[in-house]
Amino acid sequence: MQNDEFERGKQIAYRFLSYKPRSKKEVEKKLKEKNISGENISNIIILLEKNNYLNDREFTLNWLRYRMENRPLGKRSLEYELREKGIDSEIIKESLDEVYAGEFDEYEVAVRLAEKKMVSLKKRKIEHNVTKKRLFGHLQRKGFSYDTIEKVVNDIFENYKHQTPNLK
Repeated sequence: MQNDEFERGKQIAYRFLSYKPRSKKEVEKKLKEKNISGENISNIIILLEKNNYLNDREFTLNWLRYRMENRPLGKRSLEYELREKGIDSEIIKESLDEVYAGEFDEYEVAVRLAEKKMVSLKKRKIEHNVTKKRLFGHLQRKGFSYDTIEKVVNDIFENYKHQTPNLK
């Protein structure tokens, strides 16, 4: 009986992983939902890791790259989402450092998002200080640090001053 449950759990895990890469916690949760015993879950996880079907570090790096290319966020928001997926905080820190140091610059990502937001804010013809507050709030909700937001907002408004002389 125990062996049948192990085989059933393995098949569940393989099927679950065939759709997209998953974290160890996501696979464990799926197996618990399917009433696989704790001992079998542990053995299945060990087997998956041994055969490199499950690797939280690789999963994190790939997930971060995909996220930054498709729906970029600041480090804080990315960290939160990865913690929700059960990724170890050390892996999160190392992966964020690697992705931001090598491929993405937080400032540049924030500028890109801010410029996109400015297009919609300019259309509304809102007062300058209200626009600035809304832009600041937008970047804050996206998970950027205060220092990055302040620099981006100041730089964007400096650019718009030169483009639009009557903007104060």
